[in-house]
Amino acid sequence: MIYYFNESDSFDIFKKRDEQIGVLNRKSPKNCMNFFKKLLKTPFSISGIVGQKNTRMDIERHLKHNISKSIQYDSFYDNWLNDMSEICKMFCIFQKQKKVSFWLGSDRGCKRYHVDMVPFRLLVTYSGQGTEILPNEAADRNAFIQGESNEKIVRDKSKLMHLSDWDISIFRGGKNGILHRTPNSALEGKSSVLMRLDHEDYLTEIYKINGAYG
Repeated sequence: MIYYFNESDSFDIFKKRDEQIGVLNRKSPKNCMNFFKKLLKTPFSISGIVGQKNTRMDIERHLKHNISKSIQYDSFYDNWLNDMSEICKMFCIFQKQKKVSFWLGSDRGCKRYHVDMVPFRLLVTYSGQGTEILPNEAADRNAFIQGESNEKIVRDKSKLMHLSDWDISIFRGGKNGILHRTPNSALEGKSSVLMRLDHEDYLTEIYKINGAYG
């Protein structure tokens, strides 16, 4: 179900395996809690395209007019930008693409268990409880397919799992992907910051539909 990357592993190794999720465990920095507490005083949702050659510059540009100056002047802000930049670079390499679709926000609204209908998706929860995972053996996939409620989809609540904050996780999408959702703690508005990365085409198609870009 889950493949745990070693620090020396390339994300590419996940493509050759059968697991539904690849996870790199990381410890959250000691000085990040106060930073995210200040950041979360104002809800936000930011999306854009990030290029492999200019990841830091692109992310900084997307955040510039959506994040307060006081946050941008915080000493931890630079460390956070660098972390997101490095992950975007790695995901570009993993996707074999020059660009990725980038979303960052505090509004996490995937209440129902679902699978991602994309080849691969990368998630990092920077603050708050990580994504809730429903292992295959604890799920009623037929109930999911038939559009039933979460209560009917979950066969065994004791098997529910949550990713940890700062862990880097890559979800394999499609009908055989693992069922997952936003945890109740995030749905209830408690401190949560999530970064989501997808193939460049993901946002490009949304922009075409909505007639907007950037």
